[in-house]
Amino acid sequence: MTQKICDNFHKLYEEKRIWEKTTWLGTPIWKFPFDAFIIQELIFKIKPRYIIETGTNFGGSALFYASIMQLLGYGQVITIDKKEKKIEFSQAAQYLFDNRIIKMIGNSIDQKIIRQIYHIAKNQKNIVILDSWHSKEHVLKELNLYSPLVSVGSYIIVEDSHINGHPVEWKWGSGPYEAIEEFLKNNESFKIDKDCEKLLITFNPNGYLRRILHGNS
Repeated sequence: MTQKICDNFHKLYEEKRIWEKTTWLGTPIWKFPFDAFIIQELIFKIKPRYIIETGTNFGGSALFYASIMQLLGYGQVITIDKKEKKIEFSQAAQYLFDNRIIKMIGNSIDQKIIRQIYHIAKNQKNIVILDSWHSKEHVLKELNLYSPLVSVGSYIIVEDSHINGHPVEWKWGSGPYEAIEEFLKNNESFKIDKDCEKLLITFNPNGYLRRILHGNS
């Protein structure tokens, strides 16, 4: 009964596209608030040197992560997108972009981008958040490319695994949920952390992957 209520609200939230109406420091964030709160808890717990985000969009998520890092006095966000959207930031948002955020333009799976990120973040304590194109093929490539940057005890977070019937519909077929399943079949270094779904509704079901073992992937 509880799951049915949660799924119905989840579907309504998606149908009304309420996530499009959410902002952080005046900038569209396009993130479910429960997930933002969970990620805030992980940032405080892990205190990463870098948060690596694929899929900048308007920049609200990067600003949110940078805000927590600013409060902690430590760390930066590396955010990647194929296109740069020209928007006018608030004074607080502009300060964070100038001081806590490294912006890269390009495809998240392009080898040039990957080399740049490894040059900056290799052997650091990182959280990786995948939120670019949500096809299974693309997300699986991202998982394989970015997971080596995650140290034991930290996370790679796969966003929007709720599509393709988990529980919301999506017209492009298999997506992040299926990519996670495929990735974990061949990777014992990561485990789904269901504690990150404690708020009952998440846009990222099975998407909080905690590294539990050392290894190459």
